[in-house]
Amino acid sequence: MRAFLYGLRIRIKLLAAFGSILLLSVVLIVLSGGAIEKIIYFKSVNEEVDMLKLRLQTMDLATKEFVYEGFKSPSFLEKQEAAAITTFNENRDAAKGLLGTLRDVQSDKDKGAQQTVSLDLTLDSLQTNFEKLVDLLKQRGFKDYGLEGSLRTAIHAVENSGFEFDKVSMLMLRRHEKDFFLRKDLKYQQEFNARFETFKGQLEATANKELIAFLDNYRNEFNRVVEIEKQIGLTESEGIRGRIKNLFIKMRPQIETIHASMKEQNETQISRTQWLLWTVFIIQTIAGFVMAIVYAGLLTKAIKEIRDGVQKLAAGIFPDKLVVKTSEEIGQTKIAFNQFIDRLRAATQFAEHLGAGNGNLKYDEQYNDDVLAKSLISAHDKLQTAESIQKRANWINEGAAQFNEILKNDAEDIKVMGERIIHILVTYLKANQGALYVVNGADGSLYLERIATYAYGKKKFVEERIDGDAGLLGQCVLEGQTIYLKDIPKDFVKITSGLGEATPRNVVVVPLKTREKVMGVVELASFGMLEDHHIEFIERVAESIASILYNKQSSTETKRLLEESQQRAHSLAQQEEEMRQNSEELQATQEEMERQRLHLQQEIKALKQKLKETVLETL
Repeated sequence: MRAFLYGLRIRIKLLAAFGSILLLSVVLIVLSGGAIEKIIYFKSVNEEVDMLKLRLQTMDLATKEFVYEGFKSPSFLEKQEAAAITTFNENRDAAKGLLGTLRDVQSDKDKGAQQTVSLDLTLDSLQTNFEKLVDLLKQRGFKDYGLEGSLRTAIHAVENSGFEFDKVSMLMLRRHEKDFFLRKDLKYQQEFNARFETFKGQLEATANKELIAFLDNYRNEFNRVVEIEKQIGLTESEGIRGRIKNLFIKMRPQIETIHASMKEQNETQISRTQWLLWTVFIIQTIAGFVMAIVYAGLLTKAIKEIRDGVQKLAAGIFPDKLVVKTSEEIGQTKIAFNQFIDRLRAATQFAEHLGAGNGNLKYDEQYNDDVLAKSLISAHDKLQTAESIQKRANWINEGAAQFNEILKNDAEDIKVMGERIIHILVTYLKANQGALYVVNGADGSLYLERIATYAYGKKKFVEERIDGDAGLLGQCVLEGQTIYLKDIPKDFVKITSGLGEATPRNVVVVPLKTREKVMGVVELASFGMLEDHHIEFIERVAESIASILYNKQSSTETKRLLEESQQRAHSLAQQEEEMRQNSEELQATQEEMERQRLHLQQEIKALKQKLKETVLETL
């Protein structure tokens, strides 16, 4: 055997000696690529679990948006169509699809499989309850639709009946009604019914049966609205809203369990991959060691260099490139070994930067066709996409949190609040200037009053009124839609806006709109482009500002009506006091006249007696 080996040519010896090592290297690369693909696959599944969580959060937000504002839109009230319903259904379908994907990945023994099935059932229950919520809100209606529309009709029947009744009592009933709709507290229903019974008792004394019938209808319609509000849920924890909230709460630990299960599978796959790679490395090292002993006297220094390089690689250390001095089999083997090291080094460096969060790194173009390179590049692209989406979502949420801190202070003066809002809005968007306007005046003479201006890092104290139909601001108020002008030419200086003579490259005007009513306008100017998520963020903030303005306006009107009713009650009390004093004076006069009458009777009686005595004496 030894003689046979000694008789082989060097080329054949090298092929025989290192063929197995190269084969193991190829197997290592293939196994590494396949293992990394599986790891990346499980990582993508984890990303799908995160996406499922995001879908459920979006469904939760859509449910809340529909409860607070969506059901009030004309499209829902007339056609039962609403953006929140569409968002809910789209994300529900997407979530169902993601659950189907997870079931395909999981095995029956997987502890997350049961949670996936349970989550699927919970999602079906959530859909059922959401459909019930939509049906209840459809019955409730808004303004002239549904039960609220019937309530308004009943109110108008009372107010337009033409009968005389106590306006103050009617105003108090309306106040309790509005307080209930504003605060969703059942004590206002009790106060309404108690006030109603008192009012009805007053009317029964006048035997006005037709007006009483109108009032009974008004009370019945109001109580019907209250009952359906109770079914919907006066708070987020009551009624069907509470059931939906509990279902969302129930799904959170289920998703976490699924996420943990996927993470465990990923870690198991990584462990198996490490074990397999180490096994291949050990086999490769043993083979090289045995062949080194066999060919110790036959192989040249070059073979020893290759052996040393393989040993370092097996130990987890990248060896230096081998010096290639020949073009025969040994030289070709050195070249292949150097290429193999370069590919592994490129893959390792890319994976290290990828793990460190360096998303701007580019893979070496000469290795782009490798299986390992394709897998890493694919993972890199997916991570960049997910990171971009997450950054935008975080940016919007962080900005919304800042504005929530401002808007939750309802008692703050609107101008002070407006200055804080426009300051933070301009700063957060890195715009150049901005202004906030509110709509004032009667319907025939509306105008925009600027309450806050901020530009170039400084607050501007500018008071200005703009006609309600002038320029971009007036167009925005009339149409109730966002206006965004991009890349304005530098010589286009005659734009009619409220931000002065400076000509920015981009101008956005967003209406402060709530309940189909434009309460004002926010105007921003920037020399940089505003992306879609910037516009979306401004519109979300504008909705919150409009709600605050609407609430302040409603509160002011309610306060005015209350003051008027108090003044009327005070006037009635004064009249009653005057009548009481006049009655007392009249009674005193009557008593004095009675006393004088009795005195006169006594005098007449005495005169008659005296006259009688005089007559007798004369006779």
